Amino acid sequence: MIWMRFFLAVWFFTGSAVTLFAQEGKYKIREVEYDQDSTGKMIILKNLEYRRIYNDNSWGFIDQSGDIVIPLNKYKFLNPMDEEGMILAKKGNKEGFIDINENIIIPFLYDDVGVFSHSTALAPVAKGNKQGFINRKGELVIPLEYDYISRVVYFYAPGIAVLKKNGKYGVINALNETIIPFEFDEMKHWRKHGMITAWKGGKWTCFTPSGSPLSGYCNYRILSDSYSSRLPANSKDLPILVERNFQKNARNNNFNADSIKSEFAYLDKHQNEVVPFGRFDKAKNFGLGRKAIVGKNGKYGIINDQGAVVLPLIYEFIERPYHYSNYSNIFLVRKGSEVSIFDKQLNNISSERIIDYDLSGGSIIVTNTAKKKGLIDYEGHQQIPFLYDTLYAGAGRGKKYIATKAGKYGMLTAENQIIQPFKYSYIYDNVFVDLEGKCGIFDKHGRLKIPFEYDAIYPTWYDNFFPNKNTYIVEQGGKIGTIDDDNNVIIPLIYDGLSGWVEYGPMGHFAKKDGKYGLISPEGKVLISIAYEYVGLPAKGVCAVRKNGKFGLVSTSNQVILPCIYDHLYLDIPYFEIDFIDDEDLDLPLKKEKSLIVTRQGKKYTYYDINGSEIQTDVPMAEIQRKYGSNLMHFTDSNEHYDFDLKQKGGLQKIKEENDRINHLYLKGKNRF
Repeated sequence: MIWMRFFLAVWFFTGSAVTLFAQEGKYKIREVEYDQDSTGKMIILKNLEYRRIYNDNSWGFIDQSGDIVIPLNKYKFLNPMDEEGMILAKKGNKEGFIDINENIIIPFLYDDVGVFSHSTALAPVAKGNKQGFINRKGELVIPLEYDYISRVVYFYAPGIAVLKKNGKYGVINALNETIIPFEFDEMKHWRKHGMITAWKGGKWTCFTPSGSPLSGYCNYRILSDSYSSRLPANSKDLPILVERNFQKNARNNNFNADSIKSEFAYLDKHQNEVVPFGRFDKAKNFGLGRKAIVGKNGKYGIINDQGAVVLPLIYEFIERPYHYSNYSNIFLVRKGSEVSIFDKQLNNISSERIIDYDLSGGSIIVTNTAKKKGLIDYEGHQQIPFLYDTLYAGAGRGKKYIATKAGKYGMLTAENQIIQPFKYSYIYDNVFVDLEGKCGIFDKHGRLKIPFEYDAIYPTWYDNFFPNKNTYIVEQGGKIGTIDDDNNVIIPLIYDGLSGWVEYGPMGHFAKKDGKYGLISPEGKVLISIAYEYVGLPAKGVCAVRKNGKFGLVSTSNQVILPCIYDHLYLDIPYFEIDFIDDEDLDLPLKKEKSLIVTRQGKKYTYYDINGSEIQTDVPMAEIQRKYGSNLMHFTDSNEHYDFDLKQKGGLQKIKEENDRINHLYLKGKNRF
């Protein structure tokens, strides 16, 4: 389902949503929308007339005035409107297309539907375990004769689709003509390279997108990077990095992992060696400027796409900075005590002698010979001059930098504009600490919004409960609570600890008081009584707890489901529903797993459902070991563990210690091979 894959990518990487309230309840607005071009590259959609809204279980649309055009609670999912005014929609368990007036353009007939490809104007559809393609009239122009396994497959430029039929891979065009026969075990379309690789019997060969064979078969392992954004705009016919393994001592027939050595080579699409095996012992894929970083005997250099050395192997390390999928247009090169900046033509563009740098947070912070810090961008241009004793990337959108001069902290932009003067004893995230050790926060206009009266301030990550406001965990006089932007108290400052962000955690705070733990909502309502030695991560509204050394199960509405009488209790509850996971890199089962609560009393194991009803008693140990292994023996059962991110008394000192540790971990001197 491209719509679900698309939704997950936006959720994790942009986080761009605003929470609002309407008559029908709370919803979020998608502020940034994406599409794919004919090559599969993600592009941002601009000047949208309508924007999507969503809540926990449905989607809708609003217009530019904020009026609801398609209400919530009707469609399980809505894709952005395409260039023809068509909206992919899911209603019940079927999918089809509607327009902005909710007229049905293509009926809800299919189990899975994709968007229309730019290269062919066809959309993939699936029923049962078969896939085909429809046109914009809804006509099935390519029949449901191809294998469907958890997701639909698309046409990409130059108008071809890599599909599976009767368990084998092949390629068709938009007329359903077979371009490459369906006889391969695996297949990959290298869209930027302009070729297709196909595997059969453990060996692979290359084809053109039109189906012409380019090579014979070989069994070398192809090494490819995760992000296509690493590749240059012109990636056609770039050499392929491959690896082969062999045993160092051929006389020794005993397998030993240490005796296995890798060799690298670069092949063209005809499998001819551009760079032979053994020439380099380290190698990266081709990227910036159609060049690749290589190494031999601990020294590194750069080759071009013909395999010629264009930067000699005399450097201690070379790397191309990147942050997630954002790749720079420079190489950073170290030789001895000096770092140089090279552009993609390998011109040295360093403006001043550099002795060190730090790549943390997607910034390139550089140090000169006077040990002053500055900033360069991903083009190698100096943005912040060498003026500061320390320089770190700040938190939040719109890059801000925390710097020190003469022992005082200040904040500035990437263009070296002063946001807050150098008069603070410390700054972390967007929190300022005055010379008396009290914390406060300024708004985006530089006005003080949280006064300097707290011992520590942290984000809550639950701002969507409070429209148009940020909320914060605060420490004052050794007690913990929460406040909003206007310094109004939300959760009273009566607790000894409140959790911040917890991975896979609840929409609430783990709370500590008088040595006991519980769970409270962002508004301060008690969800689980603060009466336990331990409260685990909730799943499907239930949670493991421990009292007097014994485990039990409670609901997040504070109801006891299983009493605290067990030596151990394990929640076998899948975190994701299958409808909300669909990614081309995941091979997921279509069957939903049953949720189980597994308990142990002495040597006796029992299964319960999440309502506390017994499913099976005296479960054999062999089954427990097979299904759960060491999960029942090794687990975290302390809310003081760092995973729970409990904010407690003395938090500012802990922040300083942790930030100092992180900020001094310079990512230097090591090639990422």
